[in-house]
Amino acid sequence: MFKKLVIVGLASVVTVMALQGTRLGSFLLSEARSLRERAEAAIPPEREIARLRQEIRKLDKDMYEIVDQLAKENVQTTQLQERIKELQVSQGRAKELLEARAEAIKKADQYVVFDNRKLTLAQARQMLEEGVRRYTLQQKTLESMEQALAARLRIRDALMQQLETMKNQKLELAAAVDTLEAELTVLKLQQMESKYQTDDSRLAHIKESIRNLQTQIQVEREKLRLLPTALEGLPAPGTDKSVDEIMAPLRQSSNPLVSDRTTGNANQ
Repeated sequence: MFKKLVIVGLASVVTVMALQGTRLGSFLLSEARSLRERAEAAIPPEREIARLRQEIRKLDKDMYEIVDQLAKENVQTTQLQERIKELQVSQGRAKELLEARAEAIKKADQYVVFDNRKLTLAQARQMLEEGVRRYTLQQKTLESMEQALAARLRIRDALMQQLETMKNQKLELAAAVDTLEAELTVLKLQQMESKYQTDDSRLAHIKESIRNLQTQIQVEREKLRLLPTALEGLPAPGTDKSVDEIMAPLRQSSNPLVSDRTTGNANQ
């Protein structure tokens, strides 16, 4: 199974490499970017805020790593400072001893006493020379340790500054996310109170349905208002008038002379 996955992965890599630089490859990459952008745009603000809070919490792990490094640097720096102090004291004593032996050799005629040992001047000079050589080597070691201490102090200071900066940045980022969450809460309240809902909540769907229903009722009322005007002059079905009553308007308009004579005779 693992072998098949490796083969499929290699085939995918080879396909992507083959498509690079071609129109098809450019199109596929463009579509992939478009899909990613649409997916990111579809993420609800609440989930994005939760994701940001999770990322901020992950900063604690980075801070713990810095604290771990800083603790090691503090311990090693303290130990190095103690060794340097011990070596400085030892070098100071060695230098005083060498200076005293050099003076003793200068003042001696044939013999000189070092550490309860009676030595000739040649032996004393040889011992003095060996002591100076050891002192010189130890001094170089001391200088190297002091340089290492200076470097560790710089590292420690940088870690302390980095830890302080990260701590401040974490507080600022957390405050910024809190502000965004408060603004989102206020916005959701305004959306609930608004006549026009813009979010994707159940309340928004209910308001949208009410608006649609109100529109349908208004359309039906408008149809009811327009119907009498559209159907004006048409006979109403099922009338109770007689034939003569129905034909009266036609007969009066078609024979006005008969009507006049009838009216004149009536007057005489």
